[in-house]
Formats: sequence, structure tokens, C-alpha cells
Amino acid sequence: MNPVSIFKMIYYMLQTVSTAIFATFSTLWLIEESLINLMMSTFLLVLRVACHPLMVLPTIFGVYYLIRKVWLRRRQLGDGEAIQSTGRRPSYRSPRIGSYRSMGSTSSRSNDSCDYEDDEIRGLQRS
Repeated sequence: MNPVSIFKMIYYMLQTVSTAIFATFSTLWLIEESLINLMMSTFLLVLRVACHPLMVLPTIFGVYYLIRKVWLRRRQLGDGEAIQSTGRRPSYRSPRIGSYRSMGSTSSRSNDSCDYEDDEIRGLQRS
């Protein structure tokens, strides 16, 4: 083999690899650009519909509904706020289901931290 032909072969292989890499990245770039254009046009369409004069009042009512019914109802009160508003501490209780640790226990009291305390049992018996 001629040394010049070896260099030509290496040159053509490198040219093929670089063309393939360029084609791959340019294709990915075009896909990304078209997706960005699609997202922008979709957003502008939604904005145009939402800001239409006939849609301003329903949008305002929808935002008011979401704020009142969802956001304000799900907000947790801190300990200080609950004491000030109701005058007593909030009692967060979990369901009285035995834990997996107490399944095979032979003792009368399980290892579960959700068991009733003695004063709670007396309070339940009074009521």
C-alpha cells in the first residue's frame, strides 16, 4: 500500500465521522428549536385566549376559587395560631391500627407509638 493512499483513507474516515457527528448534532438542534417554537406558540395561543376580554372575568373567578378553596384550606396552622384561634392545642392523631412491629408481639402492649395512654383511656370512658 502506498503511504499516500493510507493518509487518504484516514482523511476520508475522519471526514465521514465528522460529517456524521455534525449531522447528528444539527438534527438534535433543529428538533430542540422546533419544540421551543411549538411551546412559545402554544403559550401565546393560551395567553391570547385567557386575556381575551370575554375570558377576563372567568379567569379572575377561577383564580379566586383556587385561592379560597384550595390554597387557604390546605394551609396548616402553626401551634401558636391554633392556640390563639381555638383556645386549645390541636391534637393530631393517627388511626389506631397496630404497626407491623406488634404483629407477633406476645406482650399486652405493642411497640406502636400510637397506642392510647392511660389518661386518654379514662377520658374515653367518661364520655
